[in-house]
Amino acid sequence: MSKDLLFGLNHWAVAGDVLNPNKFAYKIVQKLLRRGYEVSRVHPRGGENVYVSLKQLPNKPDVLCLVINPKLGAEYLAEAASLGITYIWLQPGADTEEIVEQCRALKLQFVQSCVLVELSLREASETSKE
Repeated sequence: MSKDLLFGLNHWAVAGDVLNPNKFAYKIVQKLLRRGYEVSRVHPRGGENVYVSLKQLPNKPDVLCLVINPKLGAEYLAEAASLGITYIWLQPGADTEEIVEQCRALKLQFVQSCVLVELSLREASETSKE
């Protein structure tokens, strides 16, 4: 699966601790927003502007980024597949062997990498071209 393809898609749902500034899910949301992406926040506890499930989102996201405990991640993968969300970004720690196998079983296309690192590399590349 191509990282370029996923970064070319505009609407991302980030599942994780999206309200805690010390957590990677929050940092990913902020970085994607700064880069002009539409971002929906998802976490089982919900919260201000945070959805409990993908089904609650007003618009279907193009990409689901998992930054969450793999047990919860498995539930979000099943939900994504049922909604026709086929592009998945698996952050380090969320990308267990079971999660990868579930992606394959559900015929989901996925990337295993760190969004923050990949976006930083892109920014550095764009800056060096100027």
